[in-house]
Amino acid sequence: MVDRFLRYSLERERKICVVLMDGGAMKKINLLVTAIDSDGFTARLPGRKRETHFALRDVLTAAYARGDQGELE
Repeated sequence: MVDRFLRYSLERERKICVVLMDGGAMKKINLLVTAIDSDGFTARLPGRKRETHFALRDVLTAAYARGDQGELE
């Protein structure tokens, strides 16, 4: 299911909400996926110009960002 949301963000250029494990603590962030590879994905975080790589093993769940219902326009 997480892969589906990552592909949704990449293909439609829409932000998604992701819950990650970060140093033993859960962290909820909105992000825009810019690339997907075999071990994770690269995303742009709000307020940052530089992209960050995340490992798939750190992702607990993903969902639509607030205000996005996943409708096809």
